[in-house]
Amino acid sequence: MIIRCKDILNLLSDFFDDELDSKEEEFLFDHLYQCHRCLQIYNSYKQMLDLFHSLKPIKLEEDMRRSFHKWLHIEIKQIVIKKKYKKL
Repeated sequence: MIIRCKDILNLLSDFFDDELDSKEEEFLFDHLYQCHRCLQIYNSYKQMLDLFHSLKPIKLEEDMRRSFHKWLHIEIKQIVIKKKYKKL
C-alpha cells in the first residue's frame, strides 16, 4: 500500500479517532518518518487536539443556549438543502 500525502489527512483523522488497524497505522508512521511536510501536519493536528482537550467547558445562559441551538439548527438545515440540490 502506497500512501500519498493527500491521503494523510484522512488517515490522521482516523488515527486520532482510534480507527486505524495496526497495518494502516504502520503505513501512516512510515510515511510520516519519510515526509517532513506530513509530519508537520501531524504535529499541528496533535497540538490542536491537545489544546482542545485542555479546554474547560463553559456554562451558557439559557437564552444564549437556545439562541445557539436555533442558529445551529438553521445551519444544518441549509447544509442538507445544499446537498440535496447538488445531487439534482
